[in-house]
Amino acid sequence: AAVMDAKEKFMSHFSCDDVGDANEYIRNKVTRVDGTMKLTQPVLLQSFRDEFELPNEKPMTPATAGTVLTLGETLLREEDQSKYRSAVGKLIHVMKWSRPDCLNAVRELSRFMSKAGPAQLKAVYRTMNYCLATPNQGKLLKPKRHCDNPKHFKFTLHGTSDSDFAKDPIKRRSVSGRVTYLEDCPITTKSNMQNVTALSSCEAELYSATECAQDLMYEYRLLTEIGLQVQLPMILNVDNRGAIDLVNNWSSGGRTRHIECKQFYLRELKENKPQIIVLKYKPTNLNEADTLTKN
Repeated sequence: AAVMDAKEKFMSHFSCDDVGDANEYIRNKVTRVDGTMKLTQPVLLQSFRDEFELPNEKPMTPATAGTVLTLGETLLREEDQSKYRSAVGKLIHVMKWSRPDCLNAVRELSRFMSKAGPAQLKAVYRTMNYCLATPNQGKLLKPKRHCDNPKHFKFTLHGTSDSDFAKDPIKRRSVSGRVTYLEDCPITTKSNMQNVTALSSCEAELYSATECAQDLMYEYRLLTEIGLQVQLPMILNVDNRGAIDLVNNWSSGGRTRHIECKQFYLRELKENKPQIIVLKYKPTNLNEADTLTKN
């Protein structure tokens, strides 16, 4: 009812028509089957073939496993550099809307928008070919529950975080990966280089978990501000027991004292009455955020 009221108010202010369910959204094809929604981008993928001279290959992964792109001595010509920027721009759109499995690969590629070399050009073509080889893959929104009365329904939010330690060979920064879900539908997927240099894998995992907790808190406040209820505590899955122990243990040794601010933020969320966030262990082989931190 609230949605229909908002729609009528909107249509009273603007000249527009109700044309039914959206079949396209921001260059995404929207497919609905049995209460699910899937986002794919076939037209944008076709432009990969039309605009770029891609090698004839069908890689199984977005990037070469175990590799990290670095700046080489040889740079691309300006013409090829422009082509590289165009390719990365298209991949950023694909990554953001329909292909979160390419997040880490595209994050790496986007670091060389002005100084790409032959290795980066080869890598961007590989990622494009991977998308072309898996055209039916897309972001699937499949809620685990449906509600008839949102005002009396408690929505579930949960997140999963991971970190790869000291991945950057120059600055030795770590990469954070995190996913948050609303009723099991992915609503944020992120992969980013951390702003600080972590001194251990445990510390890097703690930073990633804190970033995921911040995402969850934003989503929690957004839902509650529009009058919806959220089930507490929210679950945050982490695959590092040391990071979980740091949050659950109020004693801080000398080797971890420098990261107390991150610890206290998560501890306060855990100790709040009622509990807002609880950290739980999730093995790496089951941790979907792991794919956002490495090739």
